[in-house]
Amino acid sequence: MARLIGADEAGQSEKRIAKADRRQGLARDVTAIKIGDCLLGYKAVQRRTRASRWNHFRGRMREIEKLIGHRHGEIVPEADDALIYVEVIACLALVEFKEEFVEVVLGWAARWLPWAGKADIEEVIYERTKLRFSDLSADALGHALHLSYAERSALDIRTIGAFDVPKRKRAKLQKEKRRQRDRSRKEEQRRAAGALSRADYLANSFSQARPWEAFGISRRTWERRGKPMPDPATISDCGSISLAA
Repeated sequence: MARLIGADEAGQSEKRIAKADRRQGLARDVTAIKIGDCLLGYKAVQRRTRASRWNHFRGRMREIEKLIGHRHGEIVPEADDALIYVEVIACLALVEFKEEFVEVVLGWAARWLPWAGKADIEEVIYERTKLRFSDLSADALGHALHLSYAERSALDIRTIGAFDVPKRKRAKLQKEKRRQRDRSRKEEQRRAAGALSRADYLANSFSQARPWEAFGISRRTWERRGKPMPDPATISDCGSISLAA
């Protein structure tokens, strides 16, 4: 979008404009419009900026919440292994937020495990601070959450692995799925262009009908004679004779 603006408008706070544009994912380029030494005004052009970098913590947290919703509903029920979700979130938050991760974990636990006491959550947090953590791998998260490949596929979870299918095998399965989608798409394109399917082609091909046998000659001779077609009743009689033989 381009428009001309006056010099007085161009002199307003660039910080305020830039801040508003950043919130909308926009950038603003301003160029002066001149004729000789005469300044007519300025042209402001807005363009969309590149999307922000993928955030592993937020992405994985959303997928963990999706998994919780699928398994338990609105909140995690009180059980012996319920705090495993808090432990995983604490591991991820410690890497992402460093010393500020405590408030993040407490706030998250209050939403998804409202029955859990603060002392229990703080105990999990304390255990995390005793170890130095790097970002957890997808397979490590899959094992911690006991996420199966079937459940992972059904929920379209992509940043967490599966405990029953290793990463290398998942890559092979994903590659085969892509091939199948490509084959299906190309098949649909061929059908839309009017091409026959393999089954329809074979059903109407000479190799299946074998009309030369109705004349008692070879295929080569039948082709030299101009590929004459026998009477349908003759073909039916020949087929009956062949079956009886």
